[in-house]
Amino acid sequence: MKFDPTENLDGRIVALTGAFNFRDIGGYETADGQIVASRKIYRSASLARLTPEDQDEIRRLGIRTICDLRSTSERRRKPSLLPADAGIELWSRDYEMSMADLVAKMAQPGMTGDACRSFIIDSYRRLAYEQADAYRELFLRVANGGLPLLFHCAAGKDRTGIGAALLLDTLGVPRATVIEDYVLTELFLEQNVENALLSLGSGVVHGLSRQVWEPLMRAEAIYVETMFEELEAQHGSVAGFLRDVMKLDDEIPRLIRERLLEPGAAA
Repeated sequence: MKFDPTENLDGRIVALTGAFNFRDIGGYETADGQIVASRKIYRSASLARLTPEDQDEIRRLGIRTICDLRSTSERRRKPSLLPADAGIELWSRDYEMSMADLVAKMAQPGMTGDACRSFIIDSYRRLAYEQADAYRELFLRVANGGLPLLFHCAAGKDRTGIGAALLLDTLGVPRATVIEDYVLTELFLEQNVENALLSLGSGVVHGLSRQVWEPLMRAEAIYVETMFEELEAQHGSVAGFLRDVMKLDDEIPRLIRERLLEPGAAA
């Protein structure tokens, strides 16, 4: 899929010094001509390096709720630096993601970029299920009106990317646009590489060429496309996944659409 992300920015990126991939997921048009409201839902990478000026921007945005999708150990190693006086509700959950499989795969003799890419694609068949409890809480907080809301993980790519894709799909945004929003993370590839090496340690990729490990850092369309294919194969639709796995009744998506959709220009 060819995609020029500069055609789709529409001012949605929030430029911060200590956080990257911070952006508004509003402004997209739905299949029925409505518009996803801007300044209501934001997505980001880690907030562990926010500067005082960044914290001022968080205040200015009026963020009321933050859903931190990172694991327990990630949060312990790099706690978020949030403005203490902003009255923000912070949600997270205790769980661990093991890097053992990834490290073992990367260390295999003869590891190639294609093999790494295949491993990531396969992981996208499982990731929505592994994070279903977190996505349920995210959807409930949006439905209950805790807006503006920000959700994030470490790179704002995988866990956050799938969360954004599920939300935008639920709002009726066309699939091609949902995928384009996911691919926008490619703008932040170099920051993601730097962040990942700081988090994982350079030993994970020691002696490997960038061509081998770079697919781990990318946000390729096929990754999120694979996630959608898996959910639709197992549940018929994203709505089926919301019911079957996230245990949300139809009222929650209805409330989310009510909170986040505005009439389009032709209305």
